Amino acid sequence: MGLLVGQGILSADSYFAAKEGKISYFKIGSGVRNVILIPGIGDTKENYSELAEILSHNAVVYGMDLRGMGGSDVGFSSYGPEETGKDIVAFIRENKLTNVSIISNSMSAASAVFAASELPKEVETIVLTGPFVREGEGLNWFMKLLINGMFRGPWGASAWKSYYQSLYPNFKPSDLESHSDFLKQNLKEEGRLSALRSMLFAEKKECESRIKSVKSKVLILMGSEDPDFPNPEEEAKWIASEMNASYVMYPGAGHYPYKEDPSKTADLVRQIWQKK
Repeated sequence: MGLLVGQGILSADSYFAAKEGKISYFKIGSGVRNVILIPGIGDTKENYSELAEILSHNAVVYGMDLRGMGGSDVGFSSYGPEETGKDIVAFIRENKLTNVSIISNSMSAASAVFAASELPKEVETIVLTGPFVREGEGLNWFMKLLINGMFRGPWGASAWKSYYQSLYPNFKPSDLESHSDFLKQNLKEEGRLSALRSMLFAEKKECESRIKSVKSKVLILMGSEDPDFPNPEEEAKWIASEMNASYVMYPGAGHYPYKEDPSKTADLVRQIWQKK
């Protein structure tokens, strides 16, 4: 599907065979470190393009689509943070990766927690941006009912595009319109809206139960104006306290701090790499 320009190299999608279908990913860069970029619900790996290019000077960078999104297959029997966590684990094992950093967003933060708990030797660092990591977080019954009606049928893809753009309340990336339109077109493909809804309602219980077992270094990045949280800093503080981690607030940023300031994000990732 997407193409990514990194270090002057045009990188087309590759595919990883999971148990029930293929997962789309790109690979750029070189180095002894390996970075896996995992997007949030309803987003694709292309949203990491700027960060991937910066980090590719210091590491081999893989950008993975979620099940049912981007270039990945639809038709999986289930979707959610635990499933994505298992896909990350399988990808690391199949490619025999070490010195791994997982950079995640939204729902996939719970997936990063799962993967780190499964592979403590391989996963050195996890970076959780705009993170949802605990059960019962985010959607009440009314929002679930509303979302179930909004993100289906012929209007579903357009509704997601509008919602997605609202998650950047102050700082609009230069490619926001083109990327959100890309997401809209992707969600029009058969089976993708159904996958999206499954992820929105998926439980995080298994991932949350592993929070305290993570041995990797953990960094939390949160936008101070993230619309998905009643109090973004309070949530970042809670995760940091539970995981013996540090957190950084991005003033005025929304749900995608890594996209709104990729240079700052890359600098913070490099700093945590240097910590013992």
